[in-house]
Formats: sequence, structure tokens, C-alpha cells
Amino acid sequence: MKSVALKAYPRSQVQRAEVTKLRAAGRVPATIYGRQAAPQNIEVVSKEIADLLNHSVSENLLVDLTVEQDARSKRLALVQEVQHHPINGKVLHVDFHEVAETEKVTIFVPVETTGEPAGVKNGGGTLEHILHKLKVRCLPKDLPEQITLDV
Repeated sequence: MKSVALKAYPRSQVQRAEVTKLRAAGRVPATIYGRQAAPQNIEVVSKEIADLLNHSVSENLLVDLTVEQDARSKRLALVQEVQHHPINGKVLHVDFHEVAETEKVTIFVPVETTGEPAGVKNGGGTLEHILHKLKVRCLPKDLPEQITLDV
């Protein structure tokens, strides 16, 4: 999986009213955590994160996160969880899981089917899609965006 660059800013607002003002200003609150460092509150531009999520095959994204005013210049992270507004679908909060390039990670990858099965085509059967995600363990750069099966 190819990593995508994303710029983030440190965030000190943690109260509900402050975070609401942050969202009104076009920013999305986020958190980055991992083994290497303590959890850190950050914020990202809402348009940038929405574009990233809309242009990806799944919400499994590998991000080169650049946090402004941070000691470490680039941080490799997976998008762990995205919270959406229940009515309008806007991104409310994002969790980033920081990973090392040399350490294997375990993640669920979506399964996509292509083609038309012979039983459906000739015999009038139906295709039952049992598994929608598969657990994959590999290095972050080797993660597939999706697994495509020819049925």
C-alpha cells in the first residue's frame, strides 16, 4: 500500500465546546498513538482528510503524517478509526495508529469479487459472499488496499 502525505497540527483543545469551535473552523480533531511515543492530540484540515477517505478503496490508509512543531519530522501511521456524523456523514474524529516500517502489522483487508460464477450464469444460482474481510499480517508498505477474487 502506498503511503499518502498528510499535514497535522498539535491540538490543545480537549473540552467539548473547544472541539465544536475547532470543527466549525474546518478542522477535525484527531489522536495519534503507538508504541514509540505517548498519545498526542492533533488536528487535521477537514477537506484534506475527507478527500483522502473519498479517494481510497477502503478506510485502510497508510499515512505519512507530518505534525507541525514536532520533534520527529514524519510519522508513519495507519488510519485506525474514523467517526462520522450520523446524519450528514462528515468526519468527526480520526484515530491514527503509528507503526514502524520494519514491524509487521495485522489488519483486516476488504475482499472484492469480480466476474460471474458459473453456477449463477448457467444454473440460476446465487453467489453468497461469506467473508467480506480477511485478516492480513505483513509490513505496512506491503499491505494491499483490497483483495480481489475472480469467481
